Amino acid sequence: MSTERPLLQVRDLKVSYGVVPAVRGVDLSVNTGEVYGVVGPNGAGKTSLLSGIGGMVRATGTVELDGTDVSRWPAHRRGAAGMSFVSERRRVFPSLSVRENLAVAGWGLPKDEVDERIDRVLATFPRLEERMDVPPFRLSGGEQRMLSLGRVLVSGARVILFDELSLGLAPRIVAMLVDTILELAEAGHTIVLVEQYIGVLLKVAQDVMVMERGRAAFAGRVDDAAAWLNEHGYMGAAGKSERRIPAASPGGSR
Repeated sequence: MSTERPLLQVRDLKVSYGVVPAVRGVDLSVNTGEVYGVVGPNGAGKTSLLSGIGGMVRATGTVELDGTDVSRWPAHRRGAAGMSFVSERRRVFPSLSVRENLAVAGWGLPKDEVDERIDRVLATFPRLEERMDVPPFRLSGGEQRMLSLGRVLVSGARVILFDELSLGLAPRIVAMLVDTILELAEAGHTIVLVEQYIGVLLKVAQDVMVMERGRAAFAGRVDDAAAWLNEHGYMGAAGKSERRIPAASPGGSR
């Protein structure tokens, strides 16, 4: 499901917080309908990478969306062009119901179109349909994750920057979200997925980057990534792909 030209192209991306570098010149490209996985220790710069791509933090380098240079665009303009960030913090509007949270993501669209998109979200996440009139603070962590992703889908995003799919969630919820990621890619969404659990990435990604200290220690196809991760001790002596990446030394940046 790829196109001749990558839908998302990133070149020499750098992010710093004051004098502290968090991302040190990272390149990546992702085709339509592909999942690009990013893994690495806490403090490696993974979240900063997504934030720099999405325009949430100041960055240098080049970010192209479908051939258009969006490097100088603010986050809201990148969002309007089809790039959305799903934070690990599950950002939702606590004073609005589940339905209202979904509807506000379609601001500016005709009501019929918004209703149609909400229906598609509810088909993907039937649990949300049971909770439509509930305020988000009463949702479980998994339900809030579904709501965050549902808002992105209502917005019509083509590129989804997904931070920490499995963080704090029960294995059965993670398995459901993994299936959802695969379905979204099959439907033509392009996904950059930051994830700590190696097994999740190896299941969904076509390409994988391993970040260490703000740089790409490895970047390549998923089969080569599995071999590299095993060779460099990320999967343990038994080569277990379900292992969580360990924390980095103090002082790193996410």
